[in-house]
Amino acid sequence: MLSKKVYIATDGFVAFIDRAHQKHLHISAQFRYFAQNHFQLYTSVVTLNEVYNDLANTISPSIGKDFIRAIELSNINLLYPEESDIKKSSRLLITSQLNQLTFNKSLMAVICNKRSIPQICTFEYLPTFFGLQPFYLPI
Repeated sequence: MLSKKVYIATDGFVAFIDRAHQKHLHISAQFRYFAQNHFQLYTSVVTLNEVYNDLANTISPSIGKDFIRAIELSNINLLYPEESDIKKSSRLLITSQLNQLTFNKSLMAVICNKRSIPQICTFEYLPTFFGLQPFYLPI
């Protein structure tokens, strides 16, 4: 049985909030599935910062603030990276041959591995570090 732990990445939140986003309907179905099947959802403060900045710059600062307010009231578990997580993700980023790898993605991989979160809700390229997999709705 697959774990019911899922990390929500930046693009997952942005697609959910922005109704004009091409993946909005898809992510809405995923969030419905998470709720109906009692998934434990996670994200990090680094991801929250990225989402807020994206929403504030592309839509409006008030939408960014509404997002932060919604997270505060939600049951999404907020993860805080420790110094060791930062160091591991820095090493991962520096030693990786992948040009698409960002610091946030390497940090996300380290945090998820440490907390046994095997799936990431994302539509972007996801490196397969530590056996992480993108979340797909079951057929």
